[in-house]
Amino acid sequence: MRTVSVNIKEHPYKILIDQHLLMGVGLELARYAKSGTKVALFTSKTVKKLYLERVVRSLKTSGYNVESFVLPSGEGEKKLKTVSEMYDVLIENEFDRSSFIIALGGGIVGDISGFIASSLYRGIPFIQIPTTLLSQVDSSVGGKVGVNHNAGKNLIGAFYQPKTVLIDPRVLKTLDPRELICGYGEILKYGFIKDLSFLELCINSKNIILDLKDIELVSDIIQRSVEIKAEIVAEDEKESGKRMVLNFGHTIGHAIEKSCGFGKFLHGETVILGMIAALKLSVVESGLDPQKANWAIGKLKEIKLGSKLENLDIEMALSAVRHDKKVRDGELNFVLLKDIASPVVVKGIELEKVREILIWLKNEVD
Repeated sequence: MRTVSVNIKEHPYKILIDQHLLMGVGLELARYAKSGTKVALFTSKTVKKLYLERVVRSLKTSGYNVESFVLPSGEGEKKLKTVSEMYDVLIENEFDRSSFIIALGGGIVGDISGFIASSLYRGIPFIQIPTTLLSQVDSSVGGKVGVNHNAGKNLIGAFYQPKTVLIDPRVLKTLDPRELICGYGEILKYGFIKDLSFLELCINSKNIILDLKDIELVSDIIQRSVEIKAEIVAEDEKESGKRMVLNFGHTIGHAIEKSCGFGKFLHGETVILGMIAALKLSVVESGLDPQKANWAIGKLKEIKLGSKLENLDIEMALSAVRHDKKVRDGELNFVLLKDIASPVVVKGIELEKVREILIWLKNEVD
């Protein structure tokens, strides 16, 4: 069993990584909840078919009263309407503050479930069981929960830490290759902002990771990814400073995701595109060596994405950038690189420069 500690002062917790964790969810919950506790298990339609039965069996064997609920799929359903409907269901079924919420699924399930847990009755304890590579290395860790707004992605939400995160790398074997690419993009992000040797390992092991040829190596990479995120989150739980570096590639990535229409690109794919743009911008705005930027951009461009940028609406993307969560006092802030593994938040980036980067990106990336 691999264990990573998230040492947030008021809400510390453990991330557990093991290839047999789905069979022992009930035993892990017993560390936090007594037998007989009501458990609301949120999942997706796809994950329900694959893993719900064994998780429910484990919970019931440990004496928990479990009711499962299927959340609608897709970024377009990550909205307040979905949350409101789930409030109604939980209240009608007499869940209360002594109950537990478990999120079994990818990032959308985790974000919605966590936001429900953070807000219903002013807080219900919850556990994350991420089932995609992206959610295992990113969204399940750090306590960011929430939903989208018409003006942008994840604009409505909270910081609400889980009791624990349970990661079973075996579930990745049922993922679509495109979903693995999404997680791979976020893994590379950790290398770009923190660890050059880790970045080089992940780039050199691309095919091993994306083909899941070595599940132990994949487990090592998941562990290192969450170690990096846990270290940053522990220093800055609510993104008032250092945690902003975790958004490397996300400002333009979120803008692309919204302007192309949720679902055209997957989140991790837009992060890859956003990192390409951020690397290009870093040469001009933060002094990144052009040779290093070109090397990194070349490696990112080798990753095959599931869609193309020909339909990117530049003006809509710029509008999304203006509404980004990193805007402070009307100034547009970007996470850029002074060097590989040396990020910096650059304030007051001119919108016209962002427009130029978006035009370059649209023309440059096939």
